[in-house]
Amino acid sequence: MATQEYVLLFDRDCGICSAMSRWIRAVDVQGRIRLRTIQSSRELLREIPDRSILDAFHMVSPGGQVTTGGDAVPTLIEALPMGAGLGRIVRGSRGLMSQVHAFYGFLTRFRDRLVCRVDFAATSEGSVR
Repeated sequence: MATQEYVLLFDRDCGICSAMSRWIRAVDVQGRIRLRTIQSSRELLREIPDRSILDAFHMVSPGGQVTTGGDAVPTLIEALPMGAGLGRIVRGSRGLMSQVHAFYGFLTRFRDRLVCRVDFAATSEGSVR
């Protein structure tokens, strides 16, 4: 599905994804990237099986090409101010893409443990120090 802009699709229930989306919003001073949750954007991801749709973030380019996870990082870089050249360099380098995939794999493997969450329901006044 072709779009007029870049679209970053993220899991609204993932702390790392939500933090990344806030960072992208802050650095996207030209407003080239529209942020949407995966949960509300299934129509943009028809090619991705339901069982794996929440496993990674996705980027949709203005031409409608969908990239996912580590493969989406160069597309994300291209969408950012002054990132077009850098995105092409990263995409064209096997070594850099290998590093991107390794780091992305690390984040996704530990995404539930890398974000500080407080369970307020489990905290009682008697246990607060």
